[in-house]
Amino acid sequence: MSYPTFIGNVEGDFLVLTDEEFHHAVKVRRIKEGNLVEVNDLKGNLFLGEVLKIEKKKVLIKPLEKVEVKQPNYRITLYQCMPNQLSKVDDIIEPISQLGVDRLVPVVCKNSAVGFQEVEKKIPKWEKIALNSIKQCRRLFPLVIDKPIKLSNISNDDDLKVVFYEKEKVNKLKDFINSRYSSCSLVIGNEGGFTEEEIESLKSKGFVTVSLGDYILKMETAIIVGVCQTKFILE
Repeated sequence: MSYPTFIGNVEGDFLVLTDEEFHHAVKVRRIKEGNLVEVNDLKGNLFLGEVLKIEKKKVLIKPLEKVEVKQPNYRITLYQCMPNQLSKVDDIIEPISQLGVDRLVPVVCKNSAVGFQEVEKKIPKWEKIALNSIKQCRRLFPLVIDKPIKLSNISNDDDLKVVFYEKEKVNKLKDFINSRYSSCSLVIGNEGGFTEEEIESLKSKGFVTVSLGDYILKMETAIIVGVCQTKFILE
């Protein structure tokens, strides 16, 4: 049985909901004293508890047990080239959070029509979407969203490094299925795709170009398909 999940704090012997979580619990979810709820303390703990008291500005909950949440033994970083309409990113935060992406790095590439300041202004909204999404999918920690970087500054030492490229006709993710990886970085382009220079730059850093199939996919579709295929390989 699933219970409503909220973000709260441990205060003494109680779990406490305040501010926006108080409003969401009382005004939106209409919880009552005696109801069972789950509370995530954002410190790696998820508790099942009973609502003891609803006060004017906070909800007091008695913890009954700690809920075991299975954690993946791998991590996924998504380097996402920023689309011309940043509102498109609003719509992908929740699904990539539910799919288990650990870190989102906004990337400004040659075909990006937006700048660093525009992207940075959106980050608080994206972080809020990511935080709210963990209440639905039972993640212990929200998706981490970095400040934007240039594509030329992408650099890491993950076990598997992939760039999904529409001109790649040979390599597919299934080619990596018999190997074991604990970390993976994905690079996905925007509407304009990548320039040849950008692809060569990524290859020089150890990224492998991979095809997502015969069709040219919209950015939003490519993200979901790419992450799902990656999870299949990692799991």
